[in-house]
Amino acid sequence: MTWHRVLPYWGLATLVVAITAWVSTDIGPIGLTVLFGLSLFWFLFQAPVPCGAKIRKEGQTCRNNARGLPRGCHYEQHKWQRVRSLAVRPSLRRTGRELFPDKKTGLATLGTVVALVCTLTTTVWLVLGKGSG
Repeated sequence: MTWHRVLPYWGLATLVVAITAWVSTDIGPIGLTVLFGLSLFWFLFQAPVPCGAKIRKEGQTCRNNARGLPRGCHYEQHKWQRVRSLAVRPSLRRTGRELFPDKKTGLATLGTVVALVCTLTTTVWLVLGKGSG
């Protein structure tokens, strides 16, 4: 296996390492917060997903490659459309359809939620002084 095929998925590997370290209690709260924070950054801004912005053809979405959940592809309008669709008065059903349209984007969404919850949890532990670190 070559590195140029594996390297774009460093955030997914970071999430797996962080969850494993959390379960086995090998790393303290500072290390967990850093690992989960890096993973959250990757899922939000670097994870390879399809663009998913609506295009002119009825009922179809853009299939260009994009990086991160809130970002669109190389078209500037698609970038704004993705952010706007997730931020400006979205209904719960529509947001769910946009965050889980296919397996790849669904995995990125799930990873983002897991990384966000774990980052917040370990940060609270760190602030409250819980755990050994």
